[in-house]
This record gives sequence, C-alpha cells and structure tokens, in this order.
Amino acid sequence: MAGMVGPYSMDGVTMPTWLIRFDKNGQCTSPETRAALLDRLGTAAYSDIVFFSHGWNNDFDDATRLYASFLRSWESLAAAHPPARPAQPLFVGVLWPSIWLSFDSGPAIAGGAGGAARPDAATEALIEALDAAGATAEPLRRARELLARPSLGQAEAAELAALVAPAFGAAHDDEGSGANRDTSVRDLLFMLASMQQAAVGAAAPVAVDDWGESPEQVAAGNEPLAPGQAIQSAGWLSALDPRQALRLFSVYRMKDRAGTVGTQGVAPLLRDVMQASAARATPLHAVGHSYGCKVMLSAICAPPPLPRPVQSLLLLQPALSHLAFAHEVPGAGRPGGYRLALDPARVRGPIYSTYSRKDTPLHTTFHLALRRESDLGEAQIAAGQEPSTSAGRPPSRFAALGGYGPRRAGQRLVDPIPAAGTAYPAAPAGTPILAFDGSQGLISSHGDVTSATAAWALHQLMFR
Repeated sequence: MAGMVGPYSMDGVTMPTWLIRFDKNGQCTSPETRAALLDRLGTAAYSDIVFFSHGWNNDFDDATRLYASFLRSWESLAAAHPPARPAQPLFVGVLWPSIWLSFDSGPAIAGGAGGAARPDAATEALIEALDAAGATAEPLRRARELLARPSLGQAEAAELAALVAPAFGAAHDDEGSGANRDTSVRDLLFMLASMQQAAVGAAAPVAVDDWGESPEQVAAGNEPLAPGQAIQSAGWLSALDPRQALRLFSVYRMKDRAGTVGTQGVAPLLRDVMQASAARATPLHAVGHSYGCKVMLSAICAPPPLPRPVQSLLLLQPALSHLAFAHEVPGAGRPGGYRLALDPARVRGPIYSTYSRKDTPLHTTFHLALRRESDLGEAQIAAGQEPSTSAGRPPSRFAALGGYGPRRAGQRLVDPIPAAGTAYPAAPAGTPILAFDGSQGLISSHGDVTSATAAWALHQLMFR
C-alpha cells in the first residue's frame, strides 16, 4: 500500500474499497488517500458508506483479509436478497497498529492470526514502558531477569508484580465505571493469576465475585492477604508463568490504543466523511470487531457533535464491558462510558451487537484480565437479577459485551441470532440495542465475524 493513493482493490469485492491508516497515536499516516477519499465522496454518488474498524492482533494482511471476506459475504447476500432501493455502497476500512506482544499464540483476546514477535522483543517493550514511568537501572534489570524465567514462585511473582505495576499506569474504565485508578500490586497479581488459571484450562472458572469485596478477602476468614499469598490462598497455581505479565500488558495497552485511535484519528475522519457526503446525506453504517468496536464507539462519542447521525452501528463480538451502555453502572453512580452512542443524534439506531458463549476469550477470560481490585467493592450484578440466554448470565460486573450481551441499557436479547436470509425482528419502541446470541453455533469463535451470519446483520441494518 506504500505510496498508493485511491481505492485499494480487494479480490472478489465489487464495491470501491478505501483503506485509511493511523499510527498508535491516532495520526493519519495516509493523508493523500484520505484527501482523495473525501474528494471522491464530494463528487460521486453512493447509496451507502460502510465504515469498518478491525480489532486486536491484526496486521495489514489480517485486516484486509477480514474486510474482503466480510464484504464478499455481504455482496453475495445482497445479490441473493436484493434490497428495494439501489445498493451501490462505498467501503472505508480503518487500519490501526493493533498487533503487539504476540509472541506465541497471541494474547488471550487476540482476534486474528497475526505474526509472532520474539519473547525478548515483548519483554523489551514492557521494560521500555517501565523506563518511561521512571524506573531506575536496578529495577529494570531485575524485571528483565524475572520475565526471562520459565516460571515464578509466589514470592517472585509478588516481586515481579511490584516491579511492573508502574508500566500499567492509571486504569480508566471508560466503558464501565468511568473511574481512574492506579494499578496496585494486588490488582496485578490477582489478574495475572486469574489469567493463568484460565489459560491452563481449569476445570471450573475462578468464582472471582464470590469471595467478598476484594480478592484478598476470601470466603474462609476474610483476612487481608499479602500480595505473595494471594495465588495459593485463592486456590490458584503456585507457579506463575511470567509471560502472563506480557500478555496482560498487551491487553491494556491495546485497549488504550483503540480508544486513542478512535478519539484522535477516526473521529475526525468520521466527521469529514459525513461532511463530504452531506449534499446527498449518504447513510453511513459503522461496523467494529473486537477492540475495533471501541475504536468506533470512541469516534462516535467524541466531541464535537456529529454533522448528522450515523445511520446504523454493528458491533461484532465487542471486547468491551457489558455495561458500556448502562443507564447506571451498579455502585458507580454514573452511566456506562459509551451510553452517549444511544443518543439518536449520534446513532439513529437501533444498534446491533453480537455475543456468544463460543467466544472463549470474551466469555471466559475477559472478566478475569480486565478488572481492578479497587473496583471490586462496588456492587456487582447478581446472576439472578439478569435475564439469561444461551450464553448465560454475566458472571461479574466485569463481563464482556461480546461474551454476554449488554445489560441495563434498555436492550433486547435475541436468542438465537437469525440465520442469513431470515428477517431480523423489529426493535420495540424505545429499545436502542438489539443483541444477538450466536451461542447455538452461528458464531463459533471470537474471529467468526465474516460469515453470512455476520454479514446478514449489516444487510438487515442497511435495508430493513
């Protein structure tokens, strides 16, 4: 793509497809292509604009394969089920650097088959972040030494947690509580051990919300534990794989990066695309996958107001809090961080979102890795208070949107997701989100978002 200006041809795709690149700070790195796109939108007529962001662990080839596969499925459905109005859409695909620290099979929520980096490169990325946070030479040396070991005992795990916690910085739970808190040693140790338990295939998931207000207050005694005691006392493994620290660092850095790219880069592009197509008021349909849903929601919700509402929004297996749209997050006294997307001035609606128990990273791991000890004292959703579909009830207030569907947002949960060719149900009056459960086999994994099932959701949003 280097040096290319104009549409990017995709095998088997008829509609014009444009790819706009951003760096990790949200700066557009294909400004000439961006300018050419806006010029084209001002001079040519299209029936619709499909605006899509890929998710985590996708490099250029991964992202373009995902886009091409999705669009081929969509075009096949549009030919088999022609809409009543003309369908001559233009596609805009966002490219952002979402692959990082994937040194073996990828982090637990990785959404693609990205290339592998060496373990030492992953370690150095974490060391670089510690250096930027002000760590001195001896802590950096010791952290590097511990990260190089095949496993760590309890005391060493606690030491590593203390050494690397500054690299994680302040946690901003923008989809859930909206709170800003530093990552404590206990937070980090708890999350590392939880991720490891999930990674080794424990017979039963850790019941993280059944112990009391925080992870060091276990049911049998409620006595505070020292960080080094937490693994054994909570029934976890006594030997921690230090690579979990690298995975967890990747989880948080990519989550932060998705928000930055969405707010700083994709939001201005979204507004400019809508302005360029304003004369014809071309409907714009936003789509995101995994952390790409965070990119899109951050862009839609960023100030200033949009020139006109996004026509529709499709969230495919979103790696976000299931409380992202809640009218009030339990115990926090504030709405979910992306509730603004429910404003008809932002998204005409309804919003479609998919979820599935077959999405193991979001159904099983997300709520173990993406959490903070200091949040656990806030009230969580009790399972008995929430409706259940095939995916089950959210196990904690940290559960993923793509694992369990949205809650406390006036949503309707549809189980199962309609198969391709089957009409979607109309949204009842006042229902801003329809969430579709793919657990029956129609969404078989986190990356299963290019099938006819997923493409049919966009077809229904565009032509319902």
